Amino acid sequence: MNFFVEFLVRHGYWLLFVWVLAEQGGLPIPSAPLLLGAGALAGTGQMHWFPVTLLPITAAVICDVVWYELGRKRGLPILRFLCRISLERDSCVRRTQEQFKREGVWTLVIAKFIPGLNALAAAAAGISRIGWRRFLLFDVLGTCLWSGTYIGLGYVFSRQLEHLAAHLSFLGHGLLGLL
Repeated sequence: MNFFVEFLVRHGYWLLFVWVLAEQGGLPIPSAPLLLGAGALAGTGQMHWFPVTLLPITAAVICDVVWYELGRKRGLPILRFLCRISLERDSCVRRTQEQFKREGVWTLVIAKFIPGLNALAAAAAGISRIGWRRFLLFDVLGTCLWSGTYIGLGYVFSRQLEHLAAHLSFLGHGLLGLL
């Protein structure tokens, strides 16, 4: 476990940015554990709070802007493409459109908390022709809430997470492989 913590401290900023960029780009990799870990390391002073907060927001917003623009320019084929890589291909397009019609731009605020909906929501906003400023406002709000929640929890519970990591360190690289 120490290897993982040392790796995260040494390369954490780049890892945080690239990992969130990849997840928001559509890869099925969870960012929440990494955000928790980065928040915990910021809480113990091993990483700086400002870049830990800013980098995931920047990465997520970059991806969302790309998906938004692709949705505006390409329309439903982009949503279908995203749904092809999702777990529920058949109902994905219909459910995403219904969710966006029901919740509107507020979908962008909650989308980051629902696995698989984050890229779809940005593309659906583009398809729905939501204005650029309105999209950006709600997307940044949702992104800040999402990353802030996990980073904040890691920061607040950094000592407890540090103790948990110490207790689990006896599992060594097997735990890292499991994660």
